[in-house]
Amino acid sequence: MKTPLSRGRIDPPPRRSGAVRRTRRSGQTMIFLLMIVIALVFVVLWNFDLHKILSVKLHSQNAGDAAALAAARWQGATLNLIGHLNILQAVAIMDTLLRGDGDFSETRLIADLQARLCYVGPLIGFSAAQQAAKQNGMFVNAAFTSRLSSHALSVAREYPVRFRIPPWENVPSPPTAWDDYAEMLFAIAANGVAADVENARRYVDYANRNHLLLNPSFYDAIASRDWCWFFFNALDTLQSYRSWRDWPPLPVITMPEPMNSEYFGLHLIKARTLETIPGLSRSGARSLLAELERLSGRTLSQEVARVETEWFAYRPSDWGRWTDYIPRDFPFDGRVKAQYDYLGADAAVRIETRSTRLTPRSHSDDITWTAAAKPFGYLEGPTPPHRWGLVLPAYREVRLIPVDTSTAGASGSRPGWAEHIYDHLPLYVERGLNALTPGCYYCAQLRTWENHDFRREGIEWIEQFSTGCRRPGGGGGPGGGTRRGH
Repeated sequence: MKTPLSRGRIDPPPRRSGAVRRTRRSGQTMIFLLMIVIALVFVVLWNFDLHKILSVKLHSQNAGDAAALAAARWQGATLNLIGHLNILQAVAIMDTLLRGDGDFSETRLIADLQARLCYVGPLIGFSAAQQAAKQNGMFVNAAFTSRLSSHALSVAREYPVRFRIPPWENVPSPPTAWDDYAEMLFAIAANGVAADVENARRYVDYANRNHLLLNPSFYDAIASRDWCWFFFNALDTLQSYRSWRDWPPLPVITMPEPMNSEYFGLHLIKARTLETIPGLSRSGARSLLAELERLSGRTLSQEVARVETEWFAYRPSDWGRWTDYIPRDFPFDGRVKAQYDYLGADAAVRIETRSTRLTPRSHSDDITWTAAAKPFGYLEGPTPPHRWGLVLPAYREVRLIPVDTSTAGASGSRPGWAEHIYDHLPLYVERGLNALTPGCYYCAQLRTWENHDFRREGIEWIEQFSTGCRRPGGGGGPGGGTRRGH
């Protein structure tokens, strides 16, 4: 019997257990599909990031190789121009001797042009390297550009004071040679630097490996805890050192004669006569004169070799045998032909860029590529271009070479080194740790060195493991430190 309260009420139909299961199954499917979609998104992003990293690396490699080749090509072209001017120098001297007037003004003009080429040619190569890097997808590196601008400013302000004799004379002056050089560096920096010079030799980057504080390798060994380096080079100091008062006095820093560009330099010297070219014997001088006769198509008397002027020659310490410089343990297969077995001028560059990732909470990847190239050629024979010490036109091509066989040091260029040796070290040897400058890489290594526990760690390691140390082979590079495989 229905009550009044129940009149008109519609009872819901009973729920079926099958519908409940389908609803639950549908919700679980949606969650599963959502998880698959999220996973696929991460896979797609990861795949995109991977391909982007590989693409950036490929662009960096192409840009670095192209930049090194462009710079080396200008090195070879400049050496050929200087060589042609050496031939012209011999002809000008012979003509003056035939006239008998004793006025060798043409030879001075030729030598002045050669002196300018030692800077202009390599710096054009520096500029060409930037263009090659940018055409291969590299952007301007702000740190490289700032560093070059800072150095150009130092050249303009400090070099006229530190180097009283400029590489060439401007008449009238100013602008001086240092003004010209700084202006060229400023012009390159103004267009932006994408490829840094890895084997730069700045005049102020003085190094004296007989004094640890002036040896860049000492600081690198501290930073990397390279105890084998200490075992071979500074074991006595490591064992006997107590405090900064133990350092011997700093030697007087002798500055080099400014003649070669600091960037992609040619490593040349000047000789007063043909007979005084370093390493050239009397018979060699006669052979050189015969070679000049062949190249100029003129008959040259022996008096040409004795006239004092400026001949541009190879610096023997930089133009040794290439095979003597290559590290003994370098994986090198094949034989270097005698006409190509010389070190000398080469171009090493450094590319630094970054690849950003789209994958959430992932970091960016810093990508670095170093490359080196070298101009090659030979004189008739065939013989190496530096056979007689005098620069002669001989260079025909450029080739990439392993960075480990180039003149690039293990640490490359050294920002802050000049400031450290000129400004920081004198205060340190006088007053100790309190005089060290914060933010200086080399000062930070000295702070580590002054820590007794650090030195004790090195001594204990050497006592246990020094039998496994192997002295690195090869030339080692002007920048110090161990060589790099590449």
